[in-house]
Amino acid sequence: MRKVSCIISTAVGVALTVGGSVGVGYAQEDQQESKPVIPTLLIKGEVVSLDANDPTATLLTVKDRYGFETPIFLTPETKISQGDEALATQDLTSQTAVEVEYTFDINTAKRHALSVKVAESNPAVTQASMPVTPQQGTSTETAPATEPAPSMTPASDESSATQAPIEGEPASAQ
Repeated sequence: MRKVSCIISTAVGVALTVGGSVGVGYAQEDQQESKPVIPTLLIKGEVVSLDANDPTATLLTVKDRYGFETPIFLTPETKISQGDEALATQDLTSQTAVEVEYTFDINTAKRHALSVKVAESNPAVTQASMPVTPQQGTSTETAPATEPAPSMTPASDESSATQAPIEGEPASAQ
């Protein structure tokens, strides 16, 4: 009986040793094959400025619909396009509507653009530059001036003003 338990414990020990080393080998292979996943972010807005003073990357500042300005670095690998047409960095002018896909590097706290898509038509510029003309059949008269609302008196004052005087009491002057 003692020999049987000794043989079983030895077999289990060998199996764990071999299985454990094989499992570690698989884990190391999985780590080597997979690259870290870097999430991409998206911002839509208009170009505020383009600063090419940094020799490593151009700094693009984009203002979103809430008015926040976000600095994003454009690298030589950044793809700039309008529809199917490729554009140069110099084509990004102030107030151009853009959609920028970028990554955020937590080590340097910088945003790096992967792609910049220029809007097909720039609605901000188009609407602002179009003159406003009245449509046919509409009046060009101005709206009537509004009058201020009558002042409200507290409910307790109104209720006392509308009550009839009680017999024997003099009426109060208002």
